[in-house]
Amino acid sequence: MRFFLILTLLFPALLNAGSFSGAAGTSGSDAISKDSSLFVAWANGNLTPEYGTDVDGTWKTPQKAYGKAVGGSFDIVCLGNGGRITMYFPRPIKNGQGADFAVFENGISNTFLELAFVEVSSDGVNFFRFPNRSEGIAKVGAFGNVDPTTLNGLAGKHRAGYGTPFDLSALPFSALLDLENIRFVRIVDIIGDGSVKDSEGFPIYDPTPTTGSGGFDLDAIGVIHQNLDQFKVISSAVVAGNFQLSWESNPGSTYRIETSPILSSDSSTWTSSGVIVPSQTTGITTQSVAMTASPRQFWRVVWLDP
Repeated sequence: MRFFLILTLLFPALLNAGSFSGAAGTSGSDAISKDSSLFVAWANGNLTPEYGTDVDGTWKTPQKAYGKAVGGSFDIVCLGNGGRITMYFPRPIKNGQGADFAVFENGISNTFLELAFVEVSSDGVNFFRFPNRSEGIAKVGAFGNVDPTTLNGLAGKHRAGYGTPFDLSALPFSALLDLENIRFVRIVDIIGDGSVKDSEGFPIYDPTPTTGSGGFDLDAIGVIHQNLDQFKVISSAVVAGNFQLSWESNPGSTYRIETSPILSSDSSTWTSSGVIVPSQTTGITTQSVAMTASPRQFWRVVWLDP
């Protein structure tokens, strides 16, 4: 009788060793399949990566993280140990009900998990990291296992083909972050030997050391809530004899500046002053265009869908 009682008490602990939801396919898991209808867009570009150590050149192809998640082992960009990459999108991510985007890694099982911090920015300058927690208590070897129920707020929690969701509502308020216009998502690899700490100061452990394709392997970032609203023109002025416009822009999109002698909704009255590739490093683009001889001029910026 005593032996049976001990097994009954231990069995639930073995099923759920940590405080958080479990692996894809388990009850209550927060994993999202790459084929989910929740996704409305995917990352379609990147800023210059900062690769970490122990990553071969064959894995340094950021374009493999563009578009829909593949769910395989090879269609990834590997960050290297301690590396990072910043991705951008056809239109900004916005704060909606529940998860707003998900990050996909290429983990080969529910427990071989390589982890990363996730940070977001609306202006490309100020980045904010999601609160995170790791309840692991022991170092993990190069091919060791990590219990996903011990992880929260970290990318890489789920195996290949399943994204780890992130809700913008989890971020603390800042006047420097516009939750309705998240234009950049940065993935920062964690060296999982315990030297890197979570938001509460506890050590983070994941398979270490790894070589050749060391560090986080980014498959894709899927957008769940996308901002389709009109963007804002920040300023307009005449500078050095030219007309200068500044507007909120998204890397990966293109724009057209148009001018007209009358204010009209009739597109035939507007003349293009050229297609503009926006700033690739910030959320604001400034462009100067030559003024015409017309005594009155109206200007507008048109967003061209990717």
